Amino acid sequence: MGGFLTIAFASFYQTLSTVAWFIVPIFFIALFWKVRLFYIRSEFLKNVKWEMLEVRFPADNVRTPKSMEHVFTTLYGIYSFGIKSFDKYLDGKVELWISFEIVGRADGIHFFIRLPTARRNMVEAALYAQYPEAEITQGHDYTAEMPSLLPNDAYDIFGAAFELAKESPYPIRTYDFFEERNDLKNEKGIDPLSPLLEIMSKLKGEEQIWIQLLVSPAGKPTGVDIVKDAEKEVKDLLEKKGVKANEAGILNMSGVSTNTKDVIKAIENKVSKHVFEMTMRFIYIDKKDTFDGQNWTTVMAAFQQFNTQTMNALKPTAMPFYAGIPGKIFPWYKKSVVLSKKRMIYDSYVARYFGVSNRMADEKMPVLNTEELATLFHAPANVTRAPRLQKIDSRRGSPPPNLPLE
Repeated sequence: MGGFLTIAFASFYQTLSTVAWFIVPIFFIALFWKVRLFYIRSEFLKNVKWEMLEVRFPADNVRTPKSMEHVFTTLYGIYSFGIKSFDKYLDGKVELWISFEIVGRADGIHFFIRLPTARRNMVEAALYAQYPEAEITQGHDYTAEMPSLLPNDAYDIFGAAFELAKESPYPIRTYDFFEERNDLKNEKGIDPLSPLLEIMSKLKGEEQIWIQLLVSPAGKPTGVDIVKDAEKEVKDLLEKKGVKANEAGILNMSGVSTNTKDVIKAIENKVSKHVFEMTMRFIYIDKKDTFDGQNWTTVMAAFQQFNTQTMNALKPTAMPFYAGIPGKIFPWYKKSVVLSKKRMIYDSYVARYFGVSNRMADEKMPVLNTEELATLFHAPANVTRAPRLQKIDSRRGSPPPNLPLE
């Protein structure tokens, strides 16, 4: 028996020694490639110049989120339709993004857009085309007014990132649902942002609510084949309902419920429009001695209006509460985990990281179309009663006639 084990061990060692000559170099080559890719992408992003714009919309705005959908459709023009391999793997070039942000403080509610400087003309032209009376000015990074490290001894925060509860082809509830009951002339309209803006209008002292929606155009050339994904989801959905194709490949939909047909129609509508990969975050900040948990829970509740049982929903992914079983046994461990998660979401927000890796690595991102994005960020209608909403009281002139469009 001992002789057999000796021979077996020697054979295994010989095999391992032979294979190692191939495996070890491949491992280190792959590791080097990953590290190098991370480095060159970091250098590329480090050289991108960013700036902040503040947008103020007219107080008598009667335009619906449809206008903002046209803005997002125009901004799809920044899409590369697939970065060339030379630029991607030698220069570290990645798809860039734009951040649409809503900030609520005691001094009012502000709309910001953080973007690559090279895209400013395109963004301004797209906004002026739909909102000719808007006021677009050079803004400042409001996050710089807060300490670089939060939470700290003076301030506490609550933060969350969002993902989609289902696969991306399923849509969230969009402004069309709210416009079914809209009557702007009689001031009975329902703006999807109204609940959120009402909460922001009640902030006091040093309370702040920050929301950011980072978007980057996507499509099949860059690995987001939303049409193919939609076909798979529809097929799987119908198979669950017992629907099969006949010999001619035609589906018998006679027994399919109206609800299922509506879901399929909604999926088809979503993939018929331009889509963007997205990252969405929310942060509530206040002094520790006045930190009000009701404010962040109310904001989280406001996002529930975009969720449906049959289609999709915005789901928080970084709620800093739990530390599992160890957290129940060791309170200090739970405290450290909560603190770590809070600082992680704060740092990601301030740096405007796109996704978790900030394009340093490939990752699957939630995908929204232009209609969904316009639902989450648009000019508030004049029926919105938020008293601290920063609006233009008087009409301004037309946008600059010589505004270039890239």
